[in-house]
Amino acid sequence: MTSKPAVILNVNDDVASRYVTSRVLGLAGFRVMEAGSGHEALVLTDEHTDLVILDVRLPDISGLEVCRRLKTAPRTHNVLVLHLSAQAVGPGDRAQGLEHGADGYLVAPVDPEELVAQVHALLRLRKAEREVRALSQEVEHQRRLLELAISSAADPIVLYDGAGRVLFANAALYAARGSHAVHGTGLTPREMLAKDPALTPYVQYVEAALRTGQVQRGSITLSSDQGPRHFDFVVSPAVGPDGRVLAVMTSSRDVTEHRSAEEFREQFIGMLGHDLRNPLNALSMSAQQLQRRGGLDERQSNLTGRILTSAERMDRMIRQLLDFARARLGGGIPVMRAPGDLFDVVRRSVEELRASHPGRLVHLEMLGDGRGDWDADRLEQALGNLLANALKYSPTDSLVSVHAEGGPKGAVLRVHNLGVPIPPEELPHVFSVWRRGRKSRPEDGSAGGLGLGLYIASQIIRGHGGDVDVTSSAASGTTFTVRLPR
Repeated sequence: MTSKPAVILNVNDDVASRYVTSRVLGLAGFRVMEAGSGHEALVLTDEHTDLVILDVRLPDISGLEVCRRLKTAPRTHNVLVLHLSAQAVGPGDRAQGLEHGADGYLVAPVDPEELVAQVHALLRLRKAEREVRALSQEVEHQRRLLELAISSAADPIVLYDGAGRVLFANAALYAARGSHAVHGTGLTPREMLAKDPALTPYVQYVEAALRTGQVQRGSITLSSDQGPRHFDFVVSPAVGPDGRVLAVMTSSRDVTEHRSAEEFREQFIGMLGHDLRNPLNALSMSAQQLQRRGGLDERQSNLTGRILTSAERMDRMIRQLLDFARARLGGGIPVMRAPGDLFDVVRRSVEELRASHPGRLVHLEMLGDGRGDWDADRLEQALGNLLANALKYSPTDSLVSVHAEGGPKGAVLRVHNLGVPIPPEELPHVFSVWRRGRKSRPEDGSAGGLGLGLYIASQIIRGHGGDVDVTSSAASGTTFTVRLPR
């Protein structure tokens, strides 16, 4: 599909000159209209006219005045004007023509090739201007849409420039903090901090994003007209091709209600675990006294043994609940270090496992030196949880391997089992609370736990300054690896 030829209005009171110019332009492929006066030019020019070739000396109105009117009228202000004059040929005439709004000025007679080339150049300029105008309008439209979206967002959002000054803060931020809001346009984080010192952690993350160009995440508690509110926030920098941070956006989420519910649940769990201890101890002591007294028939003896087994299982659950409550409410499970040998802890854990599961194969290998400062009881608890998990999720006739190695900088423990692998989508969550594998094999009442064992083990290891991870596949089995610094 070919484009329409450009529409040119040729204005000249000299019929011969007008004919020659129109003939040249027509042969060049333009659609040419003609006018012999200024008034006629003003009538014929409309929004569809691309270019007006305008003589300066017209019999009724000066070409300069015609140009001025065309450029100021809303319907024709985008029309190109090229002055073509055989009389006003001095430098002052050309300057005056351009000052009145003309886009070009030629002195007649003009070479036909130069005329056509000048017209093409002006039309290219007009096309580029239109493209720039359309692009600017689209950019402005997109900017307004973005501003509307941010303004309407339910969560607080703040935009900063590359120097850290506030460009925009949406209504949700002011609604969240009310009269306590300090995010004024043009303020730097430090200036906001001077107004509200509680913003310190938030400001530190914003400055880190400006400095490093990396996304930052954090939490903060701030005052509002509704009282203290808890927020989780993300600081997202926009980095240019040269690596400089051009802008930063922060988005916050009010987690006050969620955190309050979570704290209540954890406090309730801690109180529940503590209060269950007394009746459970009474139940266990009663069953033990019955066994020591003797005289029980086989059925009574089985029932008493079942009571003790269930009580021991409940006691483990209660200990896990209390450890969970300590970890969540007290900033982690407390660790009391003392000089000792980690290998003794590993050996006791494996021997206890072999004694309670006589039919299982457990291989132990220890290399190097296990001496250091450890919380032996807590590490035995963590290793016991890992071993119990390995038994629970592996076939009864398969081998469970435990490898311990001590080096100059620390120790590494590995617990390996063969069984159904952990699905890849579950691997990032195995150390989370309330997580249990979907396929476990009940063994001696070990199934049916709370899903806290691996979480507590990870917290104990973290309390020692170490870390734990897991790999799992059908070919190589599942391996939990613990790294403990000395």
